[in-house]
Formats: sequence, C-alpha cells, structure tokens
Amino acid sequence: MSRIIIDVRDDIDPAAALMYVGNVIHQGRISKDDTKYCWLTTFHDGVTVAVRDYRKSDCFVVYQSKKDQYISQNI
Repeated sequence: MSRIIIDVRDDIDPAAALMYVGNVIHQGRISKDDTKYCWLTTFHDGVTVAVRDYRKSDCFVVYQSKKDQYISQNI
C-alpha cells in the first residue's frame, strides 16, 4: 500500500494520534498471514486504533474507548 489515512476522533490531539498509529505500524503486519496490521489495538489509557483496509491504502481510526470497554493490553 502506498498511503495511509488517519481518522482522528474524540478531540484526540493529532500529534498523539500519530504516536498511536506509529506504534501500530511499528508492530508490523501481524494479522492475516502477516499481510494486515492488527485490526484493533487498545492502549492502557483507553485510546483505540482500529484499522480498515481499502484497496490502495490503510485507514487508521483513532478514538477514545469508553472506560468500561477497555481491553487491558497495557501497550
């Protein structure tokens, strides 16, 4: 894929969103036989990065999870 799209929601600071997306990218393509980024990563502070596939790009959606929906990965 030649480009990425970052959709920042819930008033998350754009610089922080880049850090979260960078962390997911740094983990590499670990899903679907090492061809896809992890489809959902939730950080210890409740920020979640969801990845959507488009034909020519990866789309990263960064949002704040509800407190009771945290997945304790402690990344």
